[in-house]
Amino acid sequence: MTLSALPPPRDYKEQSCSAIPWHTTFIGQPMQHNFWMYAIVDRVMREVPVSAIIELGTGAGALSSVFGLWGAVRSIPVTTVDSVMRHNPAILQKLGVQFLQRDIFAPETRSLIEGQTGPVWLFCDGGCKRKELAEYAPLLKPGSIVSAHDLGVEFLHAHAAPLCEVGVIEPFHPEWWMEANVQLALYRRL
Repeated sequence: MTLSALPPPRDYKEQSCSAIPWHTTFIGQPMQHNFWMYAIVDRVMREVPVSAIIELGTGAGALSSVFGLWGAVRSIPVTTVDSVMRHNPAILQKLGVQFLQRDIFAPETRSLIEGQTGPVWLFCDGGCKRKELAEYAPLLKPGSIVSAHDLGVEFLHAHAAPLCEVGVIEPFHPEWWMEANVQLALYRRL
């Protein structure tokens, strides 16, 4: 899929002010996205048989909780990596989510990603989504999903275009990327 086939970007003010609001809560945990993100997560998880979920950038942990619920439903491991714990660790523990407190670019994080034996969902939402996607997408097994949050703000499709051009990844359901202001770029590992 070419860059011209992607939906046109909307003005940032329109994305942020006239769509579903961000920074609310989910089961008491602060959200750094909006509720519609959970519908997109549901679609991806129903369509792609991933064997693990790896989240880079735990944030306040609301999405980590949702991933943990999917891990329980699918009996798959869920790991989240961040340099600071801002989530309630008891919730992650009860959900079976492994929290790794470290730099997202630590060698151990690379080893975790390289060591996966099947398709995973790598959710890039740390401090440098562009670098996370560029470094780690080539390490994923074919059929994996790699996504970058904050599309149009901290991440642009142009950041992933070089990997698309050489056949490493391709856009996955671009019609979902800005639906209800989720700002989530999704790619499939070829």
